[in-house]
Amino acid sequence: MQETKITLIYFGLSLFVFLALMPWVVNLRIGMMAIETLAIYGGVVIAFLGGFIWGWGDQKNNRLNLWCAIGFSLMGLSVVLLASFSLTISLLLLIVSLYIFLYFESSHSTYYQSNIKYADARNLITNLVTICCITSLAFIYNPYT
Repeated sequence: MQETKITLIYFGLSLFVFLALMPWVVNLRIGMMAIETLAIYGGVVIAFLGGFIWGWGDQKNNRLNLWCAIGFSLMGLSVVLLASFSLTISLLLLIVSLYIFLYFESSHSTYYQSNIKYADARNLITNLVTICCITSLAFIYNPYT
């Protein structure tokens, strides 16, 4: 089961990488659509991760976990909605959301704490998605585009 989770994490990363590199290869209009898609996809991922919390079996923090799950889902929705109005704010909120979720998962998930390989993959993926967001921001503010 752990190998399947890690494999799916990397498959999810591949779309982030593709969307972050696409603007550098295609024309400006399609590139901006790719960045907007990256932000929307990131918001959906944050909302999914928020829903993922509902499956944690930790009874001592169950109420806190459920409220935080709703909060992460709302943060994901905010990233999606902001993507249409301000890609910069949307991408920055996505980065912040990813790191807040990583911190929350590392301190509240027994699965994260007991599976070093999974924890390493989650840390790596969070950092790589952040690089994808920064690459997208660099394209948006590139004076030569």
